[in-house]
Amino acid sequence: MRVRLSAPLGVAVALAASVLDAAPLPAASPHEPRERQSVCAVVEIGANQTKHRLHRFRATRILRLEFETLLLGRPKRERSLELRVYTPHGFLYQVLETKAGHGPASGRRFEARLPVAGTSIMASGLYGRWRVVPHLAGEREPCGPGRSFVIQP
Repeated sequence: MRVRLSAPLGVAVALAASVLDAAPLPAASPHEPRERQSVCAVVEIGANQTKHRLHRFRATRILRLEFETLLLGRPKRERSLELRVYTPHGFLYQVLETKAGHGPASGRRFEARLPVAGTSIMASGLYGRWRVVPHLAGEREPCGPGRSFVIQP
């Protein structure tokens, strides 16, 4: 079956997306156990073992960026936490697997590192406002809000 579009392709795609967004999702069975909602947030972004309040970093002065994420609530099944890092143009740059942090709340704090020195960030001049978004592994939707940071030359 062929469908002929009279509107430009971009308008048709946007219309299809809005129809799919408006479609109701199937309801969960009342006997089906619900997974308790877990919430996570990137709480710190630093470099060279120091925290920067403005989240602005000079690529020529750092080796890597360090992210600390906080997970509130416990998922029903054990999952890892991942951070999706997006370039200034909104493209997915890398998915970082996190590892449990140290200290009394180590089960709820996770850490990840993003290399900067000697990577395509510097080689291709990927400077500007980046975004990091936390996700439970395997989930399409984020488990919390993302954070922005700036990498400058």
